[in-house]
Amino acid sequence: MIFVYLLEHTMLPIFSLILIGFLLDRKFKIDINTLAKLMFYLIVPSFIFENIYETEFPAASYNILISAFALMLLMFMIATIVSKIKNYDGCMLESLRNATMFNNSGNLGVALVALVFSHPPFLVDGETPYLGEAMVVQILLLIVQNVTLNTIGLYQAGRGKMSAQAAISVIMHMPIVYVFPLVILVKYFNLDATQFFLWPVIQHSSEMLLPVAMVSMGVQLSRTKIQWLNADVWLASFLKLVVAPILGLGIILLSDHLTSGGFSAVAALVFLIYCAVPSPVNSAIFAIEFNNCPEYATQVVMNTTVLSGITIPLFIFLGHILFSI
Repeated sequence: MIFVYLLEHTMLPIFSLILIGFLLDRKFKIDINTLAKLMFYLIVPSFIFENIYETEFPAASYNILISAFALMLLMFMIATIVSKIKNYDGCMLESLRNATMFNNSGNLGVALVALVFSHPPFLVDGETPYLGEAMVVQILLLIVQNVTLNTIGLYQAGRGKMSAQAAISVIMHMPIVYVFPLVILVKYFNLDATQFFLWPVIQHSSEMLLPVAMVSMGVQLSRTKIQWLNADVWLASFLKLVVAPILGLGIILLSDHLTSGGFSAVAALVFLIYCAVPSPVNSAIFAIEFNNCPEYATQVVMNTTVLSGITIPLFIFLGHILFSI
């Protein structure tokens, strides 16, 4: 039941938006660079600001944070080793890193967690007793994902075709870099951002993330020669959808062994879902912006998104068995 519900209410809307972007570009030749600029300079900064501002972090946040960064570091190392073995150039190396280190936690991850913890076996007498904790953990992971993807990921995308100095220079001109310290200051001084006249702009812009990102991906797909048997794309998909969640499971078990408390059952399942989510659409948007292997990056995002409809339910089922609630 959950598998069918997932396909109908999460995957089909996403693929519908991608199809709309595909068809619009075939008909009108959409300017993909304009869509990328809209994402970088308005939508993503608004999304990050709103999510950080409205989230109250739990006391045990450090354990979740350490685990998220540990997974990123491990995937960075694996992508680097694989790239050396495969003799990838700088463009392919950075694209593989972005595709495997980060995920589509904002679009797909939030919907998955809300879906899983509002249906049986996590629905008790018509109530959702675990949903609140699950969403707090998910939002914390989402913030980590967005901050790192839009700084480290942005740098890596630029680094594929630029010098380190040039890539840093480009990033420093992005508003994303300044949003994080700004919202931390706002929260620290207990300022009411909702009374600021730009708050409705931030809210509405934040809500545009999913449709604009998916339409942009559809536009890029209409210009990409799809190679369904591309071994490099399937390798990246395997690393993202199989290796990453297995490593995530190992991190959970190791954390429970080394720390007193470790992960709660709810946090463990949310983190496992986070590890299993496909590559982020932004990795393709970055590749388009910097002309950093955009065809490869787009195909990896598309491939992992399609295949995750099979792998994610399997890992959710495994998590339910291992982390009984």
